[in-house]
Amino acid sequence: PVYVRHNLSWQGGTSGKLDMTVGPKQTMGRTLEQVKVEIPMPKGVLNCTMTVTQGKYSFDPVSKTLVWDIGKIEQSKLPNIRGTVNLSAGTSPASANPTINVHFSIAQLAVSGLKVNRLDMYGEKYKPFKGV
Repeated sequence: PVYVRHNLSWQGGTSGKLDMTVGPKQTMGRTLEQVKVEIPMPKGVLNCTMTVTQGKYSFDPVSKTLVWDIGKIEQSKLPNIRGTVNLSAGTSPASANPTINVHFSIAQLAVSGLKVNRLDMYGEKYKPFKGV
């Protein structure tokens, strides 16, 4: 239900550029909420200087993790983060391909598309109602 369009390119041996956009793919008209992106950076990264169009970001220099807390994504305006990733001298990130972890929630939507029309229960003393 979510797509990530990203580009991380290393320039020389001192820095790199990150550009990432996150958007809804198939949400059946529902809104993506509580969206958070986590990127564990290579060990040679010193810091990240980013500009975001929505939400806020933080970089933990100890765990080398970039966290972008987006919040709610509207269909009309897709959030974007871009900026510079600075490396320590003498490190080579060329072989590093960091993973991107995306956390999100979509209220009242089963990703499988499963819908329940009727539920029959036997052997219970109470009468079930919609919502249970």
